[in-house]
Amino acid sequence: MRQETADASVLSRPAPAALYALAVALTALAAIVALVRAHGERLASHTGAAEWIWYTSRLPAAKPLHFYATREIALKERPSRALAKLFVDREHVLWVNGRRAGSGSQRPGDPLAIYRVEALLQPGTSRIAVEASHPTGAGGILFSLDVAGYGRDALVSNREWRVDLDPAAIATGGRYRPMVWGRPPQYPWGYPRMPRPNELPESWNR
Repeated sequence: MRQETADASVLSRPAPAALYALAVALTALAAIVALVRAHGERLASHTGAAEWIWYTSRLPAAKPLHFYATREIALKERPSRALAKLFVDREHVLWVNGRRAGSGSQRPGDPLAIYRVEALLQPGTSRIAVEASHPTGAGGILFSLDVAGYGRDALVSNREWRVDLDPAAIATGGRYRPMVWGRPPQYPWGYPRMPRPNELPESWNR
């Protein structure tokens, strides 16, 4: 009887080969889930690897904040087309090489603001400046620039940007590292969508 019990116990144990096969199957399943999730995120995001940035996360009290976020891009020649995709909670003005490209106000759920900026870019170094403000001080900037000849999302908001309270940053660049909230989706903005045709300004040349 003891021998029969021992034999049954051995038979009930998973064989090493079966355990290995199960581990391989679980690993493959995890890889498939990761790929599907990554593909879904790429479809949902219109700003590539752009990250939400802001001036600071140290907000001891709710009060208005107005600052500038800047970044430079090097181009061999003026591109035939360049599209800036921008979301700023709450108010923004976009500057390219010291010239105003556009402005707007956005809240969670609104679409990206888009601006054609190829005429404002120049061969060599061009400076992008986002003038941002929020009535309580807590907001976010998400930026991506598509440039013909350089690809989609050729320049995106990330920790390489600089921020400054001084308006001179539009011309000289910011001096300080930004606070990085992370890539979309981030609460409360999720994945900002592209604007629908009826949400584009009438003067926007499609």
